Amino acid sequence: MGAPSFLKSSAALDSDLASREKLVALSAAGKLYALLDPFFESYAFEPSRKLELRDTDPQFYEMIAWDRVTYEPPRLVQVPLEGLSLLLDGLSTERWGVFVISRYSLEELAMHLQRFVIARGPDENPYFLRFHDASVLGVLLETWDASSRARFFGPIDAFGLPDLDSMEVKIVSSPVGVKSRKAVRPEACLLDLGRKQLEQCGRAIEGDLVKVIQWHLRGHHSRVVQHLSREQLEKRVEVAVMRARRYGFQSVSDLAGFAALMFELAPNFDEHPSFKRVLADRDTVPEMKLRRLSQTISENDWKEALQLFDREFWPRSLAFLAKRS
Repeated sequence: MGAPSFLKSSAALDSDLASREKLVALSAAGKLYALLDPFFESYAFEPSRKLELRDTDPQFYEMIAWDRVTYEPPRLVQVPLEGLSLLLDGLSTERWGVFVISRYSLEELAMHLQRFVIARGPDENPYFLRFHDASVLGVLLETWDASSRARFFGPIDAFGLPDLDSMEVKIVSSPVGVKSRKAVRPEACLLDLGRKQLEQCGRAIEGDLVKVIQWHLRGHHSRVVQHLSREQLEKRVEVAVMRARRYGFQSVSDLAGFAALMFELAPNFDEHPSFKRVLADRDTVPEMKLRRLSQTISENDWKEALQLFDREFWPRSLAFLAKRS
């Protein structure tokens, strides 16, 4: 399928794939940084700085109900050689963030990037911008106009976006070169998000999620998925993610764990009364439900769930998925 028309631009960005040797050289020269997801373990990375939320458009800052905000900003880190190996080895299993390539200091880059954490949405309201997610940043860099891209790159030479298809790092270079160190007013950093951009970002996030879980299953549950092609497995993972979200699961690890049970035990294992009781319990937070299953489900219940295996589940569910799309 070709790219949607709103993704096509006469000012396409230059990009190439970075070899491990190139990234090692950048790290050794002190020019390689990373924006890490706040839930990714960052103990191996120093120096580091968590982006703040205050250095943005003053008017929009006042509009936000901060007591209800759950958004966590990313952490900007300088990538040492040992940390680089950790990130590259986790390409297929972690959505850890993106690389940032720059000759400027950690402090200067943090001050620049934190001014873009809040953007203006299509409804004129503030949105927290997850530009540390490679799937989101890839869409934004392709769809922003030249002025917005220039402001966002600023002192950054290039971004390195992990590609979950090739397991490589795609380098997207600045279209304007490195700008001066002159500070930009926060209100000048308030970038606009269109409705189509948001929809495309949502689809990109879901696509990467399916790829991560697919790689997880290949790596840790190969016995039960080895007979499936990549396309077949990813379609089944889409079904598994939809089913898991009925029970409130949202994190990658929980969605992957639920999917693993569908493949290892039975795709309809959650119909067994004992499993259903735990999964549908509104008093148990979703993050604890899989652990509760391992602690409370008897060996006999596991066997009964296996015997409930519905051989028509996958054909029926995949047909439903095809109709939706």
